[in-house]
Amino acid sequence: MRILHALVAVGLAASTISSSLADPAAAEDVAYQMAKKYVDKGFAMAPTDNSGLLGAGGSVKFLIPVNKGLDYVFLVGSDAAARDVDIYVYDEVGSLILDDRRTGKLAGVQFRSSYNGTTIVYLHMAGADGLAAWYVLVGRRGIAKSGISTPSDAATPAAPAGNGP
Repeated sequence: MRILHALVAVGLAASTISSSLADPAAAEDVAYQMAKKYVDKGFAMAPTDNSGLLGAGGSVKFLIPVNKGLDYVFLVGSDAAARDVDIYVYDEVGSLILDDRRTGKLAGVQFRSSYNGTTIVYLHMAGADGLAAWYVLVGRRGIAKSGISTPSDAATPAAPAGNGP
């Protein structure tokens, strides 16, 4: 009987471990599924080469160039281990433009830039079971006026932030 209990315990532990493994491909798939409705609205979506793993309470910062008058969307897809993902967008002087702090494993924001320059975007993994995979997409709608730089790669990674904004 003890052997049976030990086998059941090992089986439960193994299933818990396997279900908590981060899945970067799933996070990327979720981000692209989220992007479909924005593509239908005329947004050009671009991968940011920004993806990774975060535990609960971790955050990462991105610098994303923006042009005045253009619409932007920042989307975060995550895997099954993510429980609560938040996104915060600040202007160059540190003023909050907008955020998505809703409880959930997906986060996204859309706004029209009122300036030429750079936004500072924080992804905050507010809740996760172990390490959770995340993937960021950036979308832009509109045409930049001549002489204004356009974000070709959409995002420049910055050093990982501390414990969030």
